[in-house]
Amino acid sequence: MLSQASPRIEQLGRRPELLPVVARWIYEEWWEGEDEASLEKLTGLLRPHLVPDQIPLTLVASIGSEPVGTATLLEHDVGTEKWPELRPWMAAVYVVPEQRHRGVGGALVKAIVAQAATIGRNVLYLLTVGREEFYAALGWQVLDRAGDSTVMKIDSDLKAIP
Repeated sequence: MLSQASPRIEQLGRRPELLPVVARWIYEEWWEGEDEASLEKLTGLLRPHLVPDQIPLTLVASIGSEPVGTATLLEHDVGTEKWPELRPWMAAVYVVPEQRHRGVGGALVKAIVAQAATIGRNVLYLLTVGREEFYAALGWQVLDRAGDSTVMKIDSDLKAIP
């Protein structure tokens, strides 16, 4: 059992050995069963995330030596074609089941917002299904709705992140 300590959050580009773990998490959570999807294809798409301090960027949360979660910053996310003018997008926020509801996801979201600001991107967007309350509690605001999806926005210049 992992402890409830605060997670250490690092860029995947500084922990490239975790690429297979992050790819597996994202694949199993969102890609498995999709047409033309494979773990190898996803791993290839994540390779550009190994360059630190630029978009695309992926963060990894660890507790002790165990990776426990991830979040990504992309210019455009899958399913955001309706909003081509909006960018960048936070995506693929994932926490291993045994560490959920312990602050890891919130820490990852805050870290993505902070990391984006350090590279000059203060306004971020996300597309969520069913997690609107979680993101609203972290300072995100509803921008648009499409079916069961909600587009949310945060501007780190205007709103302090709780």
